[in-house]
Amino acid sequence: MIVVIGVCFICGCVNQSQSIIPSKDQSLFICKDGLNCSKQNVSVISKDNLSRAEKKLSTDLLLLTGSIDFPVGMNIDVLEKQMNQDHQLMWLDSTGLKTENKTDYPVVYIYINTREKIDAGLLDPYVWNITNADPTNQLVVAWVNVTNLTTLASLDSVQSIQTVMPPRTSGDSWRL
Repeated sequence: MIVVIGVCFICGCVNQSQSIIPSKDQSLFICKDGLNCSKQNVSVISKDNLSRAEKKLSTDLLLLTGSIDFPVGMNIDVLEKQMNQDHQLMWLDSTGLKTENKTDYPVVYIYINTREKIDAGLLDPYVWNITNADPTNQLVVAWVNVTNLTTLASLDSVQSIQTVMPPRTSGDSWRL
């Protein structure tokens, strides 16, 4: 199945909500302005240039790993700041303790959807910390070093990887 994935930008920050819409082509659509996602306001990135593993990663993770280029007006600093504020990204020092030093090891909080029920321990070489697992629904929640994302996605048992979304309330000012 081929999908179109959109990431909308609000106030210069990534809105981490992602919509998955069935599509007949091989494109990723990145909306430059979450307030107006019209055709003239969308960057199109071909999925043909992505590896099989990269196609399993959500758009924000593709941006974080450098697999795709940022749209005009967006950069890694803005993405990292937003993900850090949403408790989706943090940095660890060489001892595994949380640090504010962005030159240390970045880890991202992700959902790993697997193709079949697997022992979460099989993912141990690729993850920093597994926080939860639901074998019945083929889901693992873990913190993963950003440099390991593509390797993890290359496993045949991994179906998709996306960022853990923070809970939102009806009072939040952003739109889906």
